[in-house]
Amino acid sequence: MFHTRSCKRLSIIAVLIALLAFPASASTVSFLLVETGISEGGVNGQHSRLWESGLMSVFFDSGFIVTSSPITQMQTRSAMDLSGEIGETFNEAINGGADYFIVGIIEYNVYGGRVAAQRVSVQIYDSNSRQLIYEQSFPAGTGRNENEEFALAKSAGRLIISHIRGR
Repeated sequence: MFHTRSCKRLSIIAVLIALLAFPASASTVSFLLVETGISEGGVNGQHSRLWESGLMSVFFDSGFIVTSSPITQMQTRSAMDLSGEIGETFNEAINGGADYFIVGIIEYNVYGGRVAAQRVSVQIYDSNSRQLIYEQSFPAGTGRNENEEFALAKSAGRLIISHIRGR
């Protein structure tokens, strides 16, 4: 009986050593969501939080290390580049070890005092080269309820991941 316990312990130790000998690494992705079309200081739209959660959950479930910055607001989409506040956040992500920086630009329109999401444009930047490696727009606000909108965000996240894998 003593011999069996020793063999089990030695086997467990051997497996642990083998696992530790081959370090596992995961890519780190940093997210920044930017709302446009809402007056500065306006209330964050519910779609911003749904899209942020949906995108981040897909990346996390796929084995990425995920971080995010607070949702920010800009008056117009034309100001979207790696300068100003976005550039500062990008540099913080690089200094924090992010391999990829993803900017989600959520465009809102105001109709009769009601804020409605129209589109989400996603830009993926490689942190090493500082180059835009992928960009695509997705319709937003088309889900009949929050669960459908969350599912749309997750679907977009799966498509986005396919453009990072193998890089």
